[in-house]
Amino acid sequence: MKNLLKVLLALFIVFSFVGCAKPEEKKEGVKVALLVPFRGDQSYFDVTANGMALIKAEYADATTTIIEMGRDQSKWENYYLDAAEGDYDIIIGGNWEASPTFEKVIAQFPDKKFINFDWDVAPSNANTYGMFYKANELGFLTGLVAGLVTKSDLKYADPTKNIIGAIGGMEFAGINDFLYGYIQGAQAVNPDVKIFIAYANNFGDPAKGKEIALNQYAGGADIIFHAAGGTGNGLFDAAVEANRYALGVDADQALLFKNDQAKYEKILTSGTKNVDLAILQAVQRHLAGTLPYGKLEILGIKENGVGLAKNDVYNALPAAIRDIVASYEAKVISGEIVVKSALTLTADEWNAIKASVQP
Repeated sequence: MKNLLKVLLALFIVFSFVGCAKPEEKKEGVKVALLVPFRGDQSYFDVTANGMALIKAEYADATTTIIEMGRDQSKWENYYLDAAEGDYDIIIGGNWEASPTFEKVIAQFPDKKFINFDWDVAPSNANTYGMFYKANELGFLTGLVAGLVTKSDLKYADPTKNIIGAIGGMEFAGINDFLYGYIQGAQAVNPDVKIFIAYANNFGDPAKGKEIALNQYAGGADIIFHAAGGTGNGLFDAAVEANRYALGVDADQALLFKNDQAKYEKILTSGTKNVDLAILQAVQRHLAGTLPYGKLEILGIKENGVGLAKNDVYNALPAAIRDIVASYEAKVISGEIVVKSALTLTADEWNAIKASVQP
């Protein structure tokens, strides 16, 4: 009887503890903050910000925050500090202007995790993963299209001139990399092509972009590529006015004008810098424990870091053009073609290349 009482007492104690145990708390999803100077450029930063939407679509329990720091660079450090002091699991920032400030703040928070979404310098901190993109390969793809279109019988092409154009936001190695790839792509399929190259010295001046584009069209160019951020939006106005073609950058910029057929049909494709997809993939790898913090990875066509917008405007191009582009794209992926980069060129070397292709 005593043994039975002992057993019953033990069971009572066990079930009492079970009954008092707290229910298991639901684990919160990953918290991610992205810091960019601004949105609304309909190009680079809007693509970057879309990375947060992709994360949220993939992980419904994720908390994603986009912080716009503004254009005053003296205030950026405080924005980064505030984010680092918050309860985010991952803090994402970067680009060529903001990265030095970002790295300075990162060094003060060794226990936090950071992702630099676009800088060509390897992280100086072990808690940071860096991404960079082969802008030369992006430019190469758009150059292929331009070089083929200008010698075609498309409605707004002028094969008698064999001239194309390009607009850079500012003249420095990162932008020159787009343009050098563009030159190589165009020459690969059209060795005698001539190319106007001009810089707006501004990434947010569409009026300047339009002015440059109209000058290039007037000089005989029938298709122009831009790597100029918001300044490049003026190119599309110029394309309509001049009845010529344009090529976008970073995002599928034709989609901006779905309801403006005159512009939409002039933007034959865009060279896409897939920052949004790269951000999603980095977060996926972080959650899987496979993201190589302390490393820099450079993403090209093979890694789906850059590509072409193959929308219905592009798909309406003659199959012969699209097939040639696809064949060269495959050669870059296989390594048969290596697109040279402007990042290793001296100023004199780059100036000589520009001079050699000018009409």
